[in-house]
Amino acid sequence: MSARRAGLTLLALLAAGAASAGFTLRSEVDARRLGVQDEVELTITVLGSGAPEDIALPALTNLDVVGGPAQGTQVSIVNGRMSQSRTLTYTLRPRAPGRAEVGVVSAGGQTAPAIALEVVPGSIRPAQRRTDPFRDPFGGDPFGDPFEEMMGRSRRGAEPKLFMEAVPSRTRLHVGEPLVLTYYLYTQTSVTDLQMKDAPQYGGFWAEDLERPQAAPQGEPASVGGESYQRFPLVRKLLFPARAGVLTLPPAGFRISLARRSFFDGGGVVERKTRALSITVDPVPEAKGFSGAVGRFSVSAALDHASVPVGEAATLRFRVDGTGNLKWIDQGPEVKADGAKVYPPQARSELRTTSEGITGSRTWEYVVVPQTAGTVAIPPLPFSYFDPAAGRMVTVETAPLSLQALGGTAAAGLPAPAAATRAGASGPLPLRTELDLPGHAPRLENRGLVALLGLALLLHAGLLAAARLPAVAGRHARSGGRTRSARAALRDLERAGSDGLSKEQAAALVEQALHEAFGALDEGDDSERARAVRTLLDDVQFVRYAPQLGDYSDKIRDLAARGAATVRRWA
Repeated sequence: MSARRAGLTLLALLAAGAASAGFTLRSEVDARRLGVQDEVELTITVLGSGAPEDIALPALTNLDVVGGPAQGTQVSIVNGRMSQSRTLTYTLRPRAPGRAEVGVVSAGGQTAPAIALEVVPGSIRPAQRRTDPFRDPFGGDPFGDPFEEMMGRSRRGAEPKLFMEAVPSRTRLHVGEPLVLTYYLYTQTSVTDLQMKDAPQYGGFWAEDLERPQAAPQGEPASVGGESYQRFPLVRKLLFPARAGVLTLPPAGFRISLARRSFFDGGGVVERKTRALSITVDPVPEAKGFSGAVGRFSVSAALDHASVPVGEAATLRFRVDGTGNLKWIDQGPEVKADGAKVYPPQARSELRTTSEGITGSRTWEYVVVPQTAGTVAIPPLPFSYFDPAAGRMVTVETAPLSLQALGGTAAAGLPAPAAATRAGASGPLPLRTELDLPGHAPRLENRGLVALLGLALLLHAGLLAAARLPAVAGRHARSGGRTRSARAALRDLERAGSDGLSKEQAAALVEQALHEAFGALDEGDDSERARAVRTLLDDVQFVRYAPQLGDYSDKIRDLAARGAATVRRWA
């Protein structure tokens, strides 16, 4: 990060807390009449705090942006009070002679009126002289001090005393335990601007920005070495050590502009650095199942349904609440449930940063799909964390849960996923012939039996004639059903790959097409064909039951295309 960008970042942090929660919006140009070959500067100024970070460029008529926005923030500490202003500066160039306009500027419910400009042919403005971005905000004395050479610097007086200090909330802690690092300004004079010259690198730490205060940071009296200062908290960082040992917080450099103290004093700019700090970090004990969580936490688990049909999905939510290094917990517990397929979880967070650490919750959502009818038992889910206040490892767990899997069809509107072909076994949908159970044969009277025998004799003659047909006709008849199934499957796959179906409907249609084309797969079949179909079915079911966390259109089209290629090759 460049020094200038670091300075802007620091100024943004300072600006967030300066003054009261209210602001004034102002828009101005440095000339209202200019030539078509000239340039004009548009400056948007925010006085006070509470304005949005991003302020949109207003509508421009007969003007183009050729530079900017240059951003600046002015922070002043005068008589123990802090105030700030923020500016955005654009360089504009007219397109043609005539009328031009800078439109209304709007931000946070405040507006600045439109500005009309007149553009004439040629150039009527003198060349602009570029200025030092770190110039004295009040401007230097154009006449200088005529007595300075005669009287030396004694006329300006001694350089005012001020310094920066970085103060950690603690100097010894455990890995993953938070500390707050606060940068303070100690001053005996008024300050007009302050920028971070060198952005510090927190090697060995995970750094987080603390929430910005709504009120202006207030100065407080402080005594250092028997001298009185005003102390202002400027920037606060939340740091989590990532490894054990003695870690160093490096110095941070600041560039500070001073207010002028007399007619002959143009103020000035001084640089100050904080001192390096040493932090002792103790290791966290090793423990089985430890996820790296440090703090105080509680856990809970719940199912969104108490019962679902076999093959349909329920969502298991595992939630961790508390305060600590919650962002470090990137994996939920492993969930195993006999009689059900559990898909990898999706995680979501509701977090905020406080001086105590990161507080809130992280939730992992697992999709559970029962494969057989009955009760699916979900065992207690454990979670281990280190409690630095108690100095020990803590393991908590959720209560056991049960999900009733009901025998029957899937939800209306969606074809059923892979169903069991026999009690206690699971697999793809059985063939149609396996689903048609034989009924009871009708009883025949003697007369009916005689008639049936006569009909059989007549059919026998037809069978003798049919025997003369080539054997290939029989083979064609036997393969015709499979050919028709493959064609129907390809039509369904083409439909699934088109838009208009929900994620669940499209995935279910792909699954149905594969079952129609391939029927039941032998569990012992380890051929390339069987492996390809099983892999595709697993991918289809994952998409079908995954939580809707985005657009799955491309994934569905990919599955449909893979399904069509598999059907053409193997079916």
